[in-house]
Amino acid sequence: MAGRGVGCHFNGKIDRPRLFGAPLSVHELRSLVDVNSARECGVAVAIWDMSRGITTGHVEDVSGNGLHGTLVNMPMRGATGANWDQSSMSWSEVPEQYGAIHFHDDDMIDCAWQEDARLVIPSDWRSGFYAVRMTGKSRSGQPVEGYVSFFVSAKLGERQAKIAVIASTATYLAYANITSGFDDPLREVPQEGLIILRPDTVFLYDHRELGLSTYETHKDGSGCCFSAAKRPILNMQPPGDEFNYANDTHLIDWLEEKSISYDVVTDEELHREGASLIKPYALVITASHPEYVSRQMLDALEAYQSAGGRHMYLGGNGFYWRIAFHSEISGLIEVRRGHTGTRTWEGEPGELHLSFTGEPSGTWRSNGRAPQRLVGVGFAAQKFDGSVPYRRLPESYQAEAAFIFEGVDEEEIGAFGLRGDGAAGLEVDRTDVNLGSPPNIVRLATADNLGAGGMLAEEDIPISHRGTTGDQTSDARADMVFFKTAQGGAVFATGSIAWCCSLSHNHYDNPVSRITENVLKRFVDPTPL
Repeated sequence: MAGRGVGCHFNGKIDRPRLFGAPLSVHELRSLVDVNSARECGVAVAIWDMSRGITTGHVEDVSGNGLHGTLVNMPMRGATGANWDQSSMSWSEVPEQYGAIHFHDDDMIDCAWQEDARLVIPSDWRSGFYAVRMTGKSRSGQPVEGYVSFFVSAKLGERQAKIAVIASTATYLAYANITSGFDDPLREVPQEGLIILRPDTVFLYDHRELGLSTYETHKDGSGCCFSAAKRPILNMQPPGDEFNYANDTHLIDWLEEKSISYDVVTDEELHREGASLIKPYALVITASHPEYVSRQMLDALEAYQSAGGRHMYLGGNGFYWRIAFHSEISGLIEVRRGHTGTRTWEGEPGELHLSFTGEPSGTWRSNGRAPQRLVGVGFAAQKFDGSVPYRRLPESYQAEAAFIFEGVDEEEIGAFGLRGDGAAGLEVDRTDVNLGSPPNIVRLATADNLGAGGMLAEEDIPISHRGTTGDQTSDARADMVFFKTAQGGAVFATGSIAWCCSLSHNHYDNPVSRITENVLKRFVDPTPL
């Protein structure tokens, strides 16, 4: 077999494997120490207890022979074993019942590529979104180009601006190399139209060795719960997919057009450094779709707001899925889809706790921390057949909200945009006092005219009935809100992914742009609200 690659990869669970050697003499048996078992006159060469060290990439041999293992490309741990008796849903409570590891032939967290080029970031580069442009020729001789996106953060303790824009790198990873447009036979149903396939998407379909997104399933039908940065990621680059990274670049473009200084902070930095990372900033901005969030990230944002920080959330369906970053491997996230929430797969019973930390995964709403508690609004509906404008509400004319609409005479806000010709669309959020929207919240505007294409969030449909679309229920809507927090802090939220994609309309001279600028300038001003 010398010189041949590994083939015939196994897809499925392996539970507490044991390796037995040839029969030994009585003298040889007595000479062994800590032998745990023997079978058919043989001896245990290795007994791998995979219920130990679930948070690690190591497999422990308990035979005493020291034949420990190392996992490659992160197969799924925290998987129920053959002895799981349903007495607990958490591997951290009964680890002895989680002695299985789920292996897949397309697990991928590190391509281990050889270095062809290196870019050393000059120390005088300012913080921001960047991309390396690469050019070449295809096999047919046609010119091609691609980009490698990256972010330059301000050095710790060396703030360069009063504003921090949080790059939603956990969400970028969750969607990295998504190909569900090919694999999901119902994909076009919520889209209300034909799927548009970019050349990169077609390439990814043919090259699954580049790793899956967390929206895909492995060949055996189990969900992909890991995503890593150490591989080619083709859909998070300019011009890119219509979600996430590409939408966020519209906000960056607007800040540059308005000559507004800002620093960039990534999700993983916020996760690892906590509230101290953003404490120096007068304003933090979360952009179009900060969907995937760790407990440490939520804790940091809550602490920042409670200490007087001001937060602009310019997106929709944010703070939705509970994830974890790996404690040792950078750029690696884990999510377990629960049995509620908008999802493309469901985790198996008993396998909804994160192997990195032991925490429950699923939506933050099902974990008792609905987005409304942080930013006043939370996921309400999908709207993929075209976006719509907001209309101002009577509360927007209160004195405390006057600064938001300075120079805005229109009653209708955002009947334009690069995502569906409107500022409210794709995925939208609403207030809900039962889920934690604060009592002092001010509903400034709403987009409650989503029509039949506005589909209510799955978690808001406890029983099947007809009134679940935007032409039947007012729960399917986007709310623009403002509220004050402790010690002079405040939150402004738009509740729509499409908002940032309306900023540049009419050469940046439009109500969406004006409202965003009004709030930003007032939030940076330390004068008490």
